[in-house]
Amino acid sequence: MGLKRRGILRVGYVAIGLPNLKEAQRFYRDTMGLLETVVEEKRVYYRCWHEPFHHSLLIEQSPEPRLIEIGLEVRDGQDLDDFRKRLQAEGLAIEEDDAIMKGLGRSFAFRIPGGQKVRLFDAMAEVGYVTGYESPDWNVPKELRGTPAPLFLGHIAITVPRPPETIGFLKDILGFQISEWIRSDESGEPISALMFRTSYGQDIAVFPGKEGGLHHIAFVKTDEVEILNDSTYLVEEGVKIDLYGFTLQPYGKTYSLYFFDPFGVRLELFSGGRFSELHPGFRPVVWSEKELKKALSYYDEFFNEQFLASAL
Repeated sequence: MGLKRRGILRVGYVAIGLPNLKEAQRFYRDTMGLLETVVEEKRVYYRCWHEPFHHSLLIEQSPEPRLIEIGLEVRDGQDLDDFRKRLQAEGLAIEEDDAIMKGLGRSFAFRIPGGQKVRLFDAMAEVGYVTGYESPDWNVPKELRGTPAPLFLGHIAITVPRPPETIGFLKDILGFQISEWIRSDESGEPISALMFRTSYGQDIAVFPGKEGGLHHIAFVKTDEVEILNDSTYLVEEGVKIDLYGFTLQPYGKTYSLYFFDPFGVRLELFSGGRFSELHPGFRPVVWSEKELKKALSYYDEFFNEQFLASAL
């Protein structure tokens, strides 16, 4: 019998609220190249073309743009029950609402110290690859060509007022490890960290900022050449590109392009990343605060202070 890796398997989805669903559909479907799994009156479920699961992005009608919740998939019902007991022992309030959205199995939600709502779930419906499972052609579907059409959801970045507290919770209670972190020159404590449960080096990134904030949502691309091509599609559509533009980001070891949806949500297309593994001997990379400019954009001689601001 093979060994099972217990605990959190992956970042399953992010749910955000936006004030205009029609405009959101035009951007995420037509400009970004995401697939609509289900369209409801006040909700739209999206997935990437290379994702077999029901959704990785949920957009809900909301008076103001906001982060609703982050969904993390655990191995099975046993892990879900174990986490419930662990979180209750820490004094956290648990929200039991299995029927909160389509496609999910058993689930519950809670708030982490930084203020974000996190939902743990034990299963998500599989709708399958659009390319099929039998000797597939791993090409971007024809109807999505000319858009970024990312492969899959990569990571979520959040902002919190007290990074050491949130980083400690993710590590000690939820079982994340640190791939890289930025050390405060004044206190020596982390002001940011890249946390992982998979081999990509980051599943949740923590940045300093407002409570319960969303910094960005990141999607995976094959390589930097694809991202450069994608940048031309986005510029052609009038999408606002971050001041850094396309860059090599040493903090995370990725080629990255940051840009914004019509509502100010910061998005990222990235390729690469530092290989990581859940092993006690895995050693994190440490950046000093004085090297922040280099950490965020290897090619640029300026420090973009706006990059650290939360998007929602």
